[in-house]
Amino acid sequence: MRPVFPTGRIHGAATSLRPVLTEDARHIRAWLNNPDVMRFWGGMSETVSDEQAASWVAGYIPPGDQEACVVIEACRVPIGFILLACETGDANYRHKVELDICIGEPSRWDSGLGTDALTALLRWLFTSTDIVRVFLQPRAVNTRAVHVYDKVGFKKEGMVRKGEMIDDILYDCVMMGALRDEWLAEFGR
Repeated sequence: MRPVFPTGRIHGAATSLRPVLTEDARHIRAWLNNPDVMRFWGGMSETVSDEQAASWVAGYIPPGDQEACVVIEACRVPIGFILLACETGDANYRHKVELDICIGEPSRWDSGLGTDALTALLRWLFTSTDIVRVFLQPRAVNTRAVHVYDKVGFKKEGMVRKGEMIDDILYDCVMMGALRDEWLAEFGR
């Protein structure tokens, strides 16, 4: 089986992706403490300390067997991250990866950089690994994210009712997936 998680740089047209580094903790701490960012990503109402951010980053260095974090850069400046999760040890599930993306710099929202980063990652996953399915579950109220995922080739597969609890509120999520053969036929040029 080929590696599931990137160990080097993946290039898009306007972004590049690389494994998270220790020094990324300061950016991630700022993003996780920005209420505008967390409203769409995690909804955390608690402040993340320097130590918590460093511990969070350290958990992804090096990428584990089942989880990884890649940093999204634009012009070599970190602007966000993508989490990847895969059950590599289970033959019934190692063909798929779940993603979660966070563009941590609000000034870079609506600039196409998330679209570019996701497209680059999907291209890499579908051409350089044995992954057949990539999926994510955005909150249904996050219509901007759902639109971006649709634009890069994820198909709506259903609703996960009360699928995510954020700050004690249950939200419906949209199950979205991209399949290698379909994605490559449409976007693989």
